[in-house]
Amino acid sequence: MARIDDLVAQIADKNLRQKLQAALIDMRRRQRFGLVFEEHIPETTALLGFPVNVGATVQHRSESDGKLYVVTEILKGGKLTLRPEGEKDLKAARADDVMIVKRFGDPIFPALTPLGAVRRGAQDKPNHAVINGENFHALQLLTYLYERRVDCIYVDPPYNTGARDWKYNNKYVDSKDAWRHSKWLSMMEKRLRLAKRLLKSDGVLICTIDEHEVNHLGMLLERVFPRHLHYMLTIVINPKGREKANFAPVDEFAFFVVPDTGDDIILRAPFSESSAQLDALSDVEEAEEKSLTSSSDDNAVEQPSTEAEETKLSNGGWEIRHARRRGGGAESSSYREKRPNQFYPIYIDEKAKIVVRAGKSIPLDRSANYKKVDGLRPIWPVDTEGRERVWAFIPESMQRMIDAGNVLLGKYHAARDDWTINYRVPKKTTRKLKTVWWEKSHDAGTHGTELLKRLLGAQGLFPFPKSVYAVRDCLAAVVRNRPNALILDFFAGSGTTLHATCMLNAQDGGSRKCVLVTNNEVDEKTTRQLQKQQVYRGDPEFEKHGIFSQVTRPRCEAVVTGTRPDGSRVPGAHIDGRPFAIGFEENVEFFNLDYLHADDVDLGNQFEAIFPCLWLAAGGVRKRPKDVKDEEMLLVPGAPYAVLFQEDKFRKFSRVLADRHDITHVWIVTDSEDAFAEMRSALPLHVTASMLYRDYLRNFKINTRENL
Repeated sequence: MARIDDLVAQIADKNLRQKLQAALIDMRRRQRFGLVFEEHIPETTALLGFPVNVGATVQHRSESDGKLYVVTEILKGGKLTLRPEGEKDLKAARADDVMIVKRFGDPIFPALTPLGAVRRGAQDKPNHAVINGENFHALQLLTYLYERRVDCIYVDPPYNTGARDWKYNNKYVDSKDAWRHSKWLSMMEKRLRLAKRLLKSDGVLICTIDEHEVNHLGMLLERVFPRHLHYMLTIVINPKGREKANFAPVDEFAFFVVPDTGDDIILRAPFSESSAQLDALSDVEEAEEKSLTSSSDDNAVEQPSTEAEETKLSNGGWEIRHARRRGGGAESSSYREKRPNQFYPIYIDEKAKIVVRAGKSIPLDRSANYKKVDGLRPIWPVDTEGRERVWAFIPESMQRMIDAGNVLLGKYHAARDDWTINYRVPKKTTRKLKTVWWEKSHDAGTHGTELLKRLLGAQGLFPFPKSVYAVRDCLAAVVRNRPNALILDFFAGSGTTLHATCMLNAQDGGSRKCVLVTNNEVDEKTTRQLQKQQVYRGDPEFEKHGIFSQVTRPRCEAVVTGTRPDGSRVPGAHIDGRPFAIGFEENVEFFNLDYLHADDVDLGNQFEAIFPCLWLAAGGVRKRPKDVKDEEMLLVPGAPYAVLFQEDKFRKFSRVLADRHDITHVWIVTDSEDAFAEMRSALPLHVTASMLYRDYLRNFKINTRENL
């Protein structure tokens, strides 16, 4: 396009030039460059258990081809009349044999139905939430609960390998599907745009992927997050390698999408956790020499010349560094001509074996003088081959370090009649993360597949779970210093992210909370077997074989309680020695994502269904009360939320709030926006107030197809 612009600019005819420039502007507006895919491939999901009504779009539960029908009539005895989409002929069916289907972008009104909980943490410790449902609709719900409040999103989406490992519109996508890349990108883009709305201003998205979609995903992330910084890490997850054509892959990739705030958001990691993957330079060296490398003549730091000095160095956590710069190649900045101010003598007392002072730099046209001065011997930064190098610091900086006792004499080398000079710096406890991670603990076989088998007491229930330590290290890079972080994983799979969050909390006593979203997908082989038995999606016998029921929930329960689904204790221990059987002092609640009728919500008939959402939005702390009748107001001792049902009781409500400084979230039920605004202005500034049921309904009405 730039070449075309240049050619158009050379056209002498002004009118023709302007017309062509206008045409180019119009073409640019309508034509995308870079990543191009079919963005509006329709995507649907089933609303299990949602009542059938005239005009609803449905699918047969027994059909796997994704064919859609419209309900034209509801007859007595649970019978229906259906019209296949795009056809005229009508068909008969039973209501029990079909399920409601919604296209993404159609207004939906989701709610969370509690399925039970595991509570081993303190009452005021927040509950993790594990949600069974379509993650796109779950993300729409989460934008109502957590917009701009999430610290870290970690997702491990389907990798689109062509091996029928994910579904689109109830049909498996495989390598024969000509639209599989567009379907995958369309699926991901919808979810990433919602995810972006959830992140804090310093929130980070982490997305793992393998070679099948890594390039497409990278471009998609740049499109959705154009003002963020983008990093791609390589994580070795299978050192033995996978059997593939030409090469045996050992790794996968993790994109870190980081807001460009001007400050470091990705944290340095402790040596003890990941020393092999961290930067090897000290802060002093980083500041003085970014390109420092080792040279052949100095492969090891020389030891101090006296036992006293060795003891002095070893105490207090010090590291020894060469005082002379090293570096290979003629263009290295370790040579005198590159840094003439750092070529000077350092004077030593050979009898006392101490460094006394730094001399002054000399011009390039002067040679080093090796004569003693005041009985002190000068040591110049000359290497074993006689090449003139430089010291690590300018004379003034070196003198300050000598005065502080941090420059020490090393060994004497009789063969060349020379001494090594060292300086010491405090040992660093952290180093910057590198972009290639190769850790034994990241092996997905040992710490993913085998660990899941250990937790559940059975194998083969979930394909390719992540190493819990790889996930922990990814999360720690963002939230290690955020003890109250909110973490989201909307492709939760086996629940590794919750396990990793529990580990981080156990390390520092934090109260990080994670929200997991997964579906209850049943694998293809089991689905076929069940359908032969006339057991279909939505039947309890079918649903018990799904990922949520068979893997995600049992794994999360086993992680927290230390007990397998069969009641036995989980054997073994984490790599830090913590036994699996002791579990974690955490609280977890499980939910189904269900759907409500807008009219019922608007009439105030669905507060009990919406209340778990409000509870989560307020932090998910303490047990929810079982009785939440629509009376004057709802206030729970110690809970940080309150609900006013009758606006004429606001004065009483505000008096109660005046004594409840712990309340952070308030919902007011009213039909009047003016009344709500007036009541909101009377509440304390630290309280987040919302209007029921306007805000809830508005959130899902605006998330329609036109706004995606």
